[in-house]
Amino acid sequence: MGYLYLALSTLLVVVWALCYKVAVGRGCELRSVNLWIYVGSSAIMLVYFIATGHRYSSAAALLGFGTGISCYFATLTFFYHIRTGVLTVSWTMIGLAVGFPVAASILWGEHPSARQWIGLALIPVAFILCSPGRGKAAAE
Repeated sequence: MGYLYLALSTLLVVVWALCYKVAVGRGCELRSVNLWIYVGSSAIMLVYFIATGHRYSSAAALLGFGTGISCYFATLTFFYHIRTGVLTVSWTMIGLAVGFPVAASILWGEHPSARQWIGLALIPVAFILCSPGRGKAAAE
């Protein structure tokens, strides 16, 4: 079942990226696109929250609001980077960003496997290999 969720998540991220590319192609303003992404997702989540009978939690609301602010600015800066930077580097860095919470979880008592330790050790190498100023994009 996990692979089904992974496939669905990947498909939805592709749809998100394609919708963004269409918005850029039509000359839409980035902050407006970003706003409507979160308005749409908030509306869906509100309906789901009410329909499934979930209870309100102040801690969840505070954490969710903080995360929402972080996601808004992360998405906005990502949009600006796509316009001005190299797309392949952008997606690589987004993927590598997952490594930081994993590294922090070690401080909270989680025990990574040998494979996960190797992956964490390779993050700096990936940053070096993807650093701006290298490769074909820098030559242009």
